[in-house]
Amino acid sequence: MISTGGAILAWIGLALGLVIAIVVAALLNRVLRPAQEILDYADDILQGGLGIAANLDGVDELAHTHELAMAVPDLAVAYLNKLKAGAP
Repeated sequence: MISTGGAILAWIGLALGLVIAIVVAALLNRVLRPAQEILDYADDILQGGLGIAANLDGVDELAHTHELAMAVPDLAVAYLNKLKAGAP
């Protein structure tokens, strides 16, 4: 049988355990909330990066477009020379 003093100490221990559990839960919440915000910001950054990557998919075609654009003046001069040669 537990004595009265032992029962009081047991209740005090349970109360302290409950207080410690509440403090630990509060501290864990204070750590997890900023961690979740960081995760949200990281997800936003990832979405932005994927959007930028999607917009840069056509950059490989830019070199081909540049080559075509640089060929236009020579072709135009050749065309005009043909027109002049064919005209009376």
